[in-house]
Amino acid sequence: MKNGFFRLVVGCLTVSFLIAAPSLWAAEKKTMTRQDDFVIIMGSKAKTNIGKPIANMSLFALHNGQAKPIPFQIDEKSPNGDWVLTTAPSSIKGLKPETDEDNGRLDANDQVACMIKDSGDRMDKNLYPQGALAVDEITLTDPLTGGKAWVYLCSFASNPPLSNVSYIKYNTAKDQVETSNYIMGFPAKMPIAPGFISINGSPNLIDRMKIRVVAHILGIPYHINENQFVSKLSLYKAGPIRVIRRTKNAIKIFKIFQTPSAAVENIYYGNIASIPIRMTVPLNVAGVAKMFALSVEATGGADFQNMQNWQFKSNVYPHWVTINNSMDQAEKAMNGKGPLDWFCIKGPNKAFMIRITLDRKDDGTPQVLPLTTKLYYVDDAQALDPPEDIPGQTPNVGYIIDGISKLNKGTMYFFATLYLIKDYNDGDEKTYLTIIDKPIRVDSL
Repeated sequence: MKNGFFRLVVGCLTVSFLIAAPSLWAAEKKTMTRQDDFVIIMGSKAKTNIGKPIANMSLFALHNGQAKPIPFQIDEKSPNGDWVLTTAPSSIKGLKPETDEDNGRLDANDQVACMIKDSGDRMDKNLYPQGALAVDEITLTDPLTGGKAWVYLCSFASNPPLSNVSYIKYNTAKDQVETSNYIMGFPAKMPIAPGFISINGSPNLIDRMKIRVVAHILGIPYHINENQFVSKLSLYKAGPIRVIRRTKNAIKIFKIFQTPSAAVENIYYGNIASIPIRMTVPLNVAGVAKMFALSVEATGGADFQNMQNWQFKSNVYPHWVTINNSMDQAEKAMNGKGPLDWFCIKGPNKAFMIRITLDRKDDGTPQVLPLTTKLYYVDDAQALDPPEDIPGQTPNVGYIIDGISKLNKGTMYFFATLYLIKDYNDGDEKTYLTIIDKPIRVDSL
């Protein structure tokens, strides 16, 4: 009797557990709600796959109970942190593709790139892709909400299953980046900066990118503009997630001297263009400034076109003003205000947004620079600002940067980020700002 009673109790408890406990053994569901972010997984996070051939790898996510390959790419970096770019434009002779010293194997500073929208549920080991020899589970967490998602980096003996989806294309014949959000093309005479930008099918929105520097040395002014830049297209790496495109750049001084050439790599995603700059100052500028009464002010930004009746706002004036080719009182009042972090220009179902980040290094660690930023804004078809291709400023928007003469010797970083937003809704700029300010956290077992 006692044994029967005991079996009955155990049976009831077992049934109750099976009814109540599916959430304890079922796969964790994706709770991540962010859609616009790219995700960078450092090779150091993929401990199981370190040292394995990149050509045999694929990235998977669990959707509807099935492991499926998702778009991704792995971009290599050399031991000193430089991009390893594998393709030379056919129009340029003499350029040799680069290879990493690890012979195409994953190492700690390589980057696995994917889009957060392609991540999925957590995967039980019995659902791992058939034939996978090594699997790294990568957990992705939203630091704002705690929402989670997962992706799985897998190695195979050969011929890894790959997604056929690509979010970006580099048209080398036209030197043009093409996505479903935007098309961005570069002029042959200055390929460092775009000369054509179309968002969601718009006409070209750019007259030219402008860089204007005024330096006073012993009271004598010296002017530098973008026409003095000597820029040449170099190597690139194109994948389904991003295009990394290198240019070599120098500055002509007094039409006689030319500074040493410096490489700049711009990175383009389906909805974002990132221009990370690493600049090494070889001397104490502050000391030179005192000796020679040096002062420097730089302005950088974009002179737009075809934006009649679009609207503008920024963090220093968070109210929309209308672009109508003449300056009203609100526009005059906001010109010169700072510190400027970002500005946004919206048109019908689309928007263009730029921000400059000065307070962190390329790995996200903080840095302190003596630089300040202010808004430069002119909306006036009659205001000439040569050199320019189309007369007038309609509008000309950018950053005034002060404090260059206070820089000390050393290496510094800053980032210019362009957000090219298709199907824009008012307030979407807040979502895009979190991509850099509150990046998705990447963890592995």
